[in-house]
Amino acid sequence: MVRERPRTVKIGAVDRVPRSPRPAPAAPDPDAPPRRRAAAGPPPTDAERGTSRDGWPGRGITRPLDDRPLRRRPVPVLVVLVLAAIGAGLLGWMGQMATSGAFRGSWEFSRLGGPWLVAGFLGGAIGGWRRGPGGIVLGVVAGAVIVGAGSVAYYGLSYWDGGNDARRAAKLGIGWGMAGVAVGGVLGLIGATYATALGRHVRLHDGLRVGSWVHGAALGTLGGLLMGEAIALLWVWEGENLRTMALLEAMAGVAVVCLGAAARSWRFIVGAVIAAGIAACLAPAAASILRETLRTIGWAGA
Repeated sequence: MVRERPRTVKIGAVDRVPRSPRPAPAAPDPDAPPRRRAAAGPPPTDAERGTSRDGWPGRGITRPLDDRPLRRRPVPVLVVLVLAAIGAGLLGWMGQMATSGAFRGSWEFSRLGGPWLVAGFLGGAIGGWRRGPGGIVLGVVAGAVIVGAGSVAYYGLSYWDGGNDARRAAKLGIGWGMAGVAVGGVLGLIGATYATALGRHVRLHDGLRVGSWVHGAALGTLGGLLMGEAIALLWVWEGENLRTMALLEAMAGVAVVCLGAAARSWRFIVGAVIAAGIAACLAPAAASILRETLRTIGWAGA
């Protein structure tokens, strides 16, 4: 049987096969149940659609969006610097208020360097939080501003309250301010190292970023510095209240190491313990040298 060639219509220079007519729509079946229309409403949200394995919403639902770890942004640089300036003013005011005996044991508390150490560390941690190498530099600057400017504010307030004359307040403010810039920069470096994103790895079972032995060493260094300064003060203090305050500072250093390293990885714990031991051994000599150096400009503190 020979198959006939379909009839063609010549349009210009091209032969085209004419289209067959569309079939008429089927008549509705009177016995079929009525079709229910979908209720109108708002489109589903991303959380209802879920996410795919590559993180895009709606492509192969595997888990809800609410389970995704949020990416936290670092604190803006301007905010870090403003917080450092505010912290310096509050630190100087706190030291002056404690010196004037605002509460029981406040004078003994004002003799401690622990609050200044912690403030410099926190300034560095805020500057380096969730940042890379740039956070280390910002943390050093923040720590130096807090401790250095706080020392200047402390002696400026002492002149304002009549505790020192202008010449002595200026001399001690400049001397302690320069020392505070150096000490605060070191503390800011330690705090930024603890809070930086460098060296952190993602834990597989929950997706959280956990620290390494470097972060543990930074936290242990802060605790060791508190313990070491307390040891240096116990060498020279003889009053019962002063020695009690020094012991409390040492206990605070131990608590920083123990509580900070709790439930961490073994690398974090080892780094914290080793760094705390080294810092506790070196800090007494460093604190004594700093104090003896500042006595040459007229400082008469403990």
